[in-house]
Amino acid sequence: MALSFFTKLATLSLVTQVWAANIPISPVTNVNQGAKTGYFSDPFHVVYQNATDLYISGTTHKYLTCSSGDLSAGCASLDKNKYETSSSLNQTAHAAGATICGAAGIHPFQSKDRSWDALVTLHVQSNPKCNGISGWSVIVHARSENPGPADLPPTSWVGDKVMIGSFSENVDANYDGKYFQTPDGQLYLVYQKQKSKKPKRDGVAAWPMDNPTTLRPGTNPTFLLLPGKNLKSENYVSGKGHFKLIETGNIHAINGKFFMAYSVGAYNRKTYKIGIAYSDTFLPAPGQQYRKVMKNNPDHLWDSKGKKEVYYLLQSEEKHDGWHYIGDQVLAPGVPTVAQIGHNNSWVLLFAGYNPNDAPLKSGTDKFQANHRRPYFTKVNVDIPENISVKQATDEQLQSWITPSH
Repeated sequence: MALSFFTKLATLSLVTQVWAANIPISPVTNVNQGAKTGYFSDPFHVVYQNATDLYISGTTHKYLTCSSGDLSAGCASLDKNKYETSSSLNQTAHAAGATICGAAGIHPFQSKDRSWDALVTLHVQSNPKCNGISGWSVIVHARSENPGPADLPPTSWVGDKVMIGSFSENVDANYDGKYFQTPDGQLYLVYQKQKSKKPKRDGVAAWPMDNPTTLRPGTNPTFLLLPGKNLKSENYVSGKGHFKLIETGNIHAINGKFFMAYSVGAYNRKTYKIGIAYSDTFLPAPGQQYRKVMKNNPDHLWDSKGKKEVYYLLQSEEKHDGWHYIGDQVLAPGVPTVAQIGHNNSWVLLFAGYNPNDAPLKSGTDKFQANHRRPYFTKVNVDIPENISVKQATDEQLQSWITPSH
């Protein structure tokens, strides 16, 4: 995504179930291509207490809601999810010579006291006329303006405080902020952070918080997951390793371990795909990171020279048996969330992608048009054992902990 993260527009899907590599994949919404409705970008499952309806937020300034509380093909309708920037925050940006040009990634969070906060990514430029996608991003806290009845997610937010980044300093990354609270109650801000400029590498980082509006004083962010030096499957553009990123890390705790569903590659190319990584602790030990699921690669997929490559949960780049290829049905799967959803607490993978029959390219490029992204889901099997650590597990064992349901 990088700065082009902000070119994403709303996206959605056909109501027929599609099958890929024997993996049943369903659209969350109905798409009307003529009316340009049903599209939605960056689906994010909103967790709240005593949940009745299913809420999905994202870059699009709407909720997807399923009144049944369960995911089913075409279940979602659009509901209000408004964002605006407070006058004081606008003034702060103006004083720094910056203009706020857009908002994306609205990620609500409900604390145990049932109060609501959200993290929102703002697109910032020094050009007052907001020209194209140049500029940089900051992550801001947003307060709830109208908490809904029965603790339902609020439908109006006001950005009031910069949490990550600066209005005065143009720095890459600093987007996709979201809250994560560990089982022992520690709150973190998880986000996309630049690791290095040359070579350009971005990864997923976490920063401890005292509360939803305050980063813990005297602490620094810790990288949870970064691209690998020799993993060609992680190139942003096929065959070109000058830029690599891992992003949209959504984390879940289970059986004393943590797993992250993440995206790698470019959201508007076939290089975008979904990976899973694991850790025995939320913050990895110094010098360590979440462990990616790896697989022997005798056929040298992605032109990799090493013996192993990342075993992606879903991918549409390499059409090869046994590597979870779904490109016949969905292109560029990414922005994944693995979560228990619905009355039966079924495990599902929620993600975005392009229908191959509705994936036009931007004029003169090999990039998909972002406003044609759609939300999908598929059931997954989650079998993370209690009696073995991530460190002890073999590659083959990690491959079986989370798998697509056939």
